Amino acid sequence: MLKRITLHNFMSHSHTVIDLSPGLTVLTGPNNCGKSAFISALQNLAENTKGNYMIRHGAKECRVIVETDDGHTIEWKRKKKNASYCIDGIDIHRKTPDQLQEVLRLSKVKAGDSDEFDVHFGEQKSPIFLLGERGSRAARFFASSSDASILIEMQKLHRGKVKSAQQDFQRQQAESKQIATTLEILTPIPDLESKLEQLGKTYEALRAADQQIQELERSIQSLQQSAQHVVKLEQNVAALSLLPEELNQVPEKPLELLARRLRVAEQQVKQTRCNVSTLSDLDEPPELVDERLLSALIEEIRSQEQSCERASATGECLHDLNEPPQLRETDQLQKLIEKLHAAEERMRLDRIESLVLENCTPPPEMADMLMVEQICQQWEEAQAQFNQLQKVSQECEAEHESVRAELVDWVKANPSCPTCGAEMEPEQFIQTAETGLKGHTHGT
Repeated sequence: MLKRITLHNFMSHSHTVIDLSPGLTVLTGPNNCGKSAFISALQNLAENTKGNYMIRHGAKECRVIVETDDGHTIEWKRKKKNASYCIDGIDIHRKTPDQLQEVLRLSKVKAGDSDEFDVHFGEQKSPIFLLGERGSRAARFFASSSDASILIEMQKLHRGKVKSAQQDFQRQQAESKQIATTLEILTPIPDLESKLEQLGKTYEALRAADQQIQELERSIQSLQQSAQHVVKLEQNVAALSLLPEELNQVPEKPLELLARRLRVAEQQVKQTRCNVSTLSDLDEPPELVDERLLSALIEEIRSQEQSCERASATGECLHDLNEPPQLRETDQLQKLIEKLHAAEERMRLDRIESLVLENCTPPPEMADMLMVEQICQQWEEAQAQFNQLQKVSQECEAEHESVRAELVDWVKANPSCPTCGAEMEPEQFIQTAETGLKGHTHGT
C-alpha cells in the first residue's frame, strides 16, 4: 500500500509531500489548486506517459516519488525528451522496469487478449467503475476476474458507503439549516452590543451627572450654613450695637475669684455626679460569708510581705554605707531648724501678701457717693451670691465626703475586684475615682 507521494516541479506543484492515511485519503480544496495532479502523477508513474506537458513551467525536469508501506521507494523522472526510473536506488533508463508493477501494484486487469480494465484510477468526470459501461463489458470483466466475489463485495461496500455518505450529507444539510436558523436568531446581537455600549456610555454620563448633583448639593448645604452663620453674626452685631460705648468699670478681682470658685465647684459637682452615675451601674455586691479570719490572715500576710520588702530595700540601701558618725546633742540644732522653718513660712506669706497688694488698684477718689453706694450694693449682692454658692459647695463637699466614705468602706469590705479578681487598694481606688479614671482597671 502507498504511504507517501512527493511531487517536484510536477504541473502546478513545485514541491509537495502528502502522507497517505491507512484506508482512505481525501484531498479537498478549491478548483485548479492541483488535486487531480496527484492522480495524474500516479498514472504517469505506472504507465510511463510520454510527453512533457507535466513539467512545471520554467523547470527542466519533474519527479514523482512514491514510498510504500513495505519499504520500497519508486522515483519517476521526466525530462523534455526522455524518462527514467529509480527503484530502491537502482536507476533504469529508456524503458518501463519489469518489476515496477510488482512493487507498485497499480497494473490494469486484462480480460481476454486485448481488453483491459483500469481498476485503480477513475477519470474525474466519468461514472464510477463499470457503472457507465455496457452490461456485456461488465460481464466480461467479472467473467475474466478470478476475484469476482471480492469485486462484488467491494461494489456492495462501495454502494453502502455512497448511501452512508448521502445520509451524512443530508444530516449535514439539516445541521446547516439549523445553524443558519440559529445565526438568524443571533443576528440582532451586534445591534444589541452597540445599544449596550451606548447604554454604558449613558450610564457613565448619568453617574458623572449624579456626582455633579451631589457636589452641587454639598455646595448648597455649605452656602446655607454660611448664610445661617452670617445671620447669627448679624444678630450678634445688632445685639452688641445696643451696648453703650463706655462702661463704668469696677474692680473685677472679687468677681474673678468668685467665678473661679464657681468653676471649681461645678467641676467637683460634675465629678461627683459622674462618680455617682458610674457607681449606680454596678451590681449589688454578692453576699459574703464570714471572711474575717481569712481577711485578717490576708492582711497579716500582706503586712509581712510589705515589711519584708521594706526591710530588704533598707538592707540593700544600707549595705554600701559606712558606719554612722557619733552624734552630739541635737536639741539646740533641732530648735534652730524649727525657727528657720517658721521664718521661711513667714517670708513666704509676706511675699504672697506683697504680690497681692502690688496687683491691687489704688482706691478711687470718693467724689460721688452714689456710685460708691451702687458699688457697695453690687458687692453685697455678689457676697450674698457667693455665700449661697459656698453653701452649695459645702453641701457638695459633704455629699462627696459621704460618697468617698462609702467607697472606702466598700473597698475595704471587698479587697478584690468582683469582676476580674484583681486586688484593690482603698486609697489608690479613691484617688483614681476622683481623677475620673473609673476607679479601677480590670486585669491590673
